[in-house]
Amino acid sequence: MTALALNNLWTYIESLSLKKKDREWLAGKLLEPTAEDTKTAQQKAYVKETLTRALDEVKRAKREGRKLQSLDDLTEELEMEEA
Repeated sequence: MTALALNNLWTYIESLSLKKKDREWLAGKLLEPTAEDTKTAQQKAYVKETLTRALDEVKRAKREGRKLQSLDDLTEELEMEEA
C-alpha cells in the first residue's frame, strides 16, 4: 500500500467508534501471521535445516578422511536425474 492509502485507512479507523475490545481484536488481526508469512518461515526453516545437515556431513567426512563428491559430479548427477 502507498503512504496515502495507509493514511486514508488510518483516518477511517480513527473515525470508527471502537471499544477497547474491538481495538484489541483489530490489533490482533493486524499482527496475525498470514499464510504467506507462514510459508516463508517454513521455507527458511527447511533451507536452514538442509544447509546445516550438509555442513555437518562435510565436517564428518573431513574428520573421517572421506573424499566428498565434487560440484561438477553433483551437477552432472542432478542433470541426469532430470532427464
